Amino acid sequence: MDIEEVKICQSCGMPMESPEDYGTDADGGENKIYCQYCWQDGKFISDVDLAEFIEMQVAIAVEKMGMEENEAREVAQTTLPELDRWRIE
Repeated sequence: MDIEEVKICQSCGMPMESPEDYGTDADGGENKIYCQYCWQDGKFISDVDLAEFIEMQVAIAVEKMGMEENEAREVAQTTLPELDRWRIE
């Protein structure tokens, strides 16, 4: 799959490479904007603000991906605010 074809979740930044990665809308259809870990049944799984979401993502990166906390925090703080869910107009 070409890198330009890979979509990223506009909530957490996870690459969505296959239909299994997509979230689901209220009607059960695929949502190609948000991943399955952020969006199910037409709503966000975690109803939190950006600061809380950053902390959640840092914990996941440290625990599941083995990242150092400082690195995980820097990545989250620089990338998440650029995604559609968190963009402040």
